[in-house]
Amino acid sequence: MANKAFYSKILITGCSTSGIGHFLALEFAKQGCKAYASMRNPRKIDSSLAIRGIITLELDVINDMSVKDAVGRAIQETGRIDVLVNNAGQFLVETNMNKVKESFGSNLFAVGPHMMDSRQGTIVNVGFVGDYAATPWIGHYSATKAALHSMSDPLCFELAPFNVKVMVLVPGAIKSNINVEAVKGKILFEVSRYILALPVMRKLSEIINMGKVVATDKFSRHVVKHILAKKPGAYLTYGRYAAGWSMAYCFPAGVCDFISSHWVGGGGYS
Repeated sequence: MANKAFYSKILITGCSTSGIGHFLALEFAKQGCKAYASMRNPRKIDSSLAIRGIITLELDVINDMSVKDAVGRAIQETGRIDVLVNNAGQFLVETNMNKVKESFGSNLFAVGPHMMDSRQGTIVNVGFVGDYAATPWIGHYSATKAALHSMSDPLCFELAPFNVKVMVLVPGAIKSNINVEAVKGKILFEVSRYILALPVMRKLSEIINMGKVVATDKFSRHVVKHILAKKPGAYLTYGRYAAGWSMAYCFPAGVCDFISSHWVGGGGYS
């Protein structure tokens, strides 16, 4: 059951149109919360959020000053931040280090002390089921999300004395704009060594998007009620393939590699 009396001021990163952050912001607002939807370029945030009373913020998670300004504004206007949803990150191939840093961000370290001083709050770190088994072409993304998982475990203990809770949210196959971008081929640089693998990448993304995946709005409705609960769980996974992918963590590495190779189709890219 939602505990909106205490968990009503929300800051969400990575709120691009049609993505998980976008729909989480809508659902939090629907539940009566005051939501701040942030992105590096707020002009790319869908205008429908503002119509519903959601405040858009410029927040570049790899820029400490940008994080400080955005967090400071939210606290100044509302008095506190009850829930931080760390959602920034994207699939990465032949990437640069700024994109890797983007997936880590510094907003956690800006909001965490505020919650500790307030003696209440919930930090939601959005993970990735691909951490459990080798997933081609998105190694950097998986690595940053795996680090987020690892960091969340000790945070649960470190923040518990301050009544601050930590949840790892692990989406399964969700129909979001990340996979759509991959289908369009935007996952690659204009000149890439993997250009011959692009048809396989598109095929995998199409399977995810056109199968019985969970719609992003349905996903948001399911998880927001858990986030706003009086005692939110430390771990929540939801979406297609989530259970099966989690089981892959228990498989021998060779089995996971074989399955990945089967999906990729084997062969070289020359």
